[in-house]
Amino acid sequence: MKSEIQQLENRLKTASSPAEMVRLLNELAVNVRTNDLTRSLKLSEEAKKLAEKHSDKKGIAKSLWNMGVANRLLSEYKSSLDNFNESLKLLKELNDTKEQGKVLNSAANVYANLGEYDNALQYLNDGLKLSGSVNDLDNTASILSNMGVIYQETGDYTASLEKYLESMQTYNELQKEVPEILYINLGIVYHQLGDYQAALGYFLKSLAVAREKENKLDEGFALLNIAVVYGEMKEHDKALSNLVKSLELLRRVGDKQQESDVLKNISMAYQGLENYEKALEFQFKVLKVRDEISDLGGKVDTLNHIGDIYFETNKFANAEKYFKDALILAKKIDNKVSETVSLLRLGRLSFKIDKYNRGFEYLNSALELAEKRNAKKEMYEIHKALYEGFKLAGNVGRALKHFEISYGIEKDITNIEADKKLKSLTIQHQIQTADKEKRIAVQEKEIFRLKNVELAEINEKLNYLNEEKNMFLGIAAHDLKNPLSGIMSFARKLHQNYESFKKEEIVDYADEIEKASQKMFQLVLEVLDITAIESGRRNFNYEEIDPGVVAQRVVLDYRERAQNKNIEIVYNAEENLGIVTDKSALRQILDNLVSNAVKFSPLGKRVYVTVKQNGNMIRFEIKDEGPGLTDKDKIRLYGKFSRLSAQPTGGENSTGLGLSIVKNLTEALGGKVRCESREGKGALFTVELPRSMHNEEAAMQGTTAFNIT
Repeated sequence: MKSEIQQLENRLKTASSPAEMVRLLNELAVNVRTNDLTRSLKLSEEAKKLAEKHSDKKGIAKSLWNMGVANRLLSEYKSSLDNFNESLKLLKELNDTKEQGKVLNSAANVYANLGEYDNALQYLNDGLKLSGSVNDLDNTASILSNMGVIYQETGDYTASLEKYLESMQTYNELQKEVPEILYINLGIVYHQLGDYQAALGYFLKSLAVAREKENKLDEGFALLNIAVVYGEMKEHDKALSNLVKSLELLRRVGDKQQESDVLKNISMAYQGLENYEKALEFQFKVLKVRDEISDLGGKVDTLNHIGDIYFETNKFANAEKYFKDALILAKKIDNKVSETVSLLRLGRLSFKIDKYNRGFEYLNSALELAEKRNAKKEMYEIHKALYEGFKLAGNVGRALKHFEISYGIEKDITNIEADKKLKSLTIQHQIQTADKEKRIAVQEKEIFRLKNVELAEINEKLNYLNEEKNMFLGIAAHDLKNPLSGIMSFARKLHQNYESFKKEEIVDYADEIEKASQKMFQLVLEVLDITAIESGRRNFNYEEIDPGVVAQRVVLDYRERAQNKNIEIVYNAEENLGIVTDKSALRQILDNLVSNAVKFSPLGKRVYVTVKQNGNMIRFEIKDEGPGLTDKDKIRLYGKFSRLSAQPTGGENSTGLGLSIVKNLTEALGGKVRCESREGKGALFTVELPRSMHNEEAAMQGTTAFNIT
């Protein structure tokens, strides 16, 4: 990079014409942009003046484009849009379709920075058409990557991954190296999907490419996002180390927007370390930068974060002030999402200071906004807060109503997330395949260079994986074939004779199809779960919860199924229990154990579910009156795909993965699982989990990077 800049500077001294000098100034502006935004802008302005002096319309258009990019990165959004619009006007006069496509791509990034995603997508679609019409694959790849960013920002990760895949394939078609920005954005999608190891892999890859190119801007982005992942993994010291490096780079380049994001994450790292004084210090620094660049949406977020820190340290008067300031600003800029967040925070705060009526008013207003957008996660949090409020106010009936609603929404969210996860798997695989295509030949050569011992080890691993694959295929053939055959049979009957069926018969067929589909869906989910756990890609979100409530929800889920078999579930839990653990993982453990107890118990028996404290542990007991376990069963009790001697008593489906998932999850949470059983005498499964772990602050958030143009 330095040598290229030096060459351009030398060529400028010997330029033979004004047109050549304009071209070289613009080229130099592009090259210095990743390390010095202010100089890049000055070079572009110098090029524009020279081009205007000699009526060089193409040179003026190029200079304006470069000025627009620099101004965007300096957070001067109005100036940036003015530059791009002037450039587009000149390019239309020159009938230069190719350059118009590039400018539209750059202008879209400004609208994305402003949160105007509809405008951003419109510009990107227009740019894509123009670039396609002149077969400009380079800009097409860049536009597709930026489209991925927009979908990513709006939470549509499946569409985001599709665009990134198209972009990557286009770069491969051009036989060009995938840019570091695309690696960063791929990493952020994996981060949002909870696959932190894959996210780190992409961020580290982008960091290596950025350093090789001496691209300080993208190096700063990469370090920031690496820090965010470490924050999610509760490794706050590592996060801070990377954030300090990122801040130094981004300040040197002059990117104020990203500087504010780094400062925010430094604050959140200190919050995770429970250093609230430092956390506040850096949030106020964020607030100052947000004001400097007129980032009102970001300012609302910062005001809420400051309120959160005061709330967490029981300084409720200060917290209320900042939450109210955030609410006023959110309403002013018509940001319904931030308005909802502020109302929710004010509602919870009001309950803390015994102002229940005011709290209910805030939360009802928040709920109205969330319901208009069908924002299920926000609706869940609001109903949960209303449940807590009515419980504190002594209105048990209203509290239970909101508890039931929050429980239903939570189930909907779980189903939606599972569906998204399944849809994204195929695209993730395609992206990984596209990313690896260029390296396959090199990898094959490397394998042949390995020593015999290394080859033997690899061969042993492959044999093990092959055995697992064959085992899985056997299970799949057995467990997927029957429900799939049923679906095909019912569907064929409906298709061929739909006019002769009564409504009730069609409903019955649809019910059977749904049941068969659920069996297949459950098998796929369990295989994905055990793979994620064993590969270390399952991440945990620790929070303080009531273990009795989690166990009770599982019991409620299986009560109807048990009643159909005349089985009584006897539930008992000690009061005022608390545990710091991953709620989703705990629920999955209990779900598998209660499901097995009901599944393998004879009709008319009982299942006992007990939750109690045992020293520094919380103990969960699931006891049944089923056939118990043989000695052979006990040897392979927690093995994958293990089919034990007992058979489901109601024709239920069993994959043989449930107990393996229970063991892996329990151990990952720092606990132990045991089984006591004699053949013919039922079984008692005991799970013990530690009551508390180091209490750290919640997740830090990633920063998405657009293509630099």
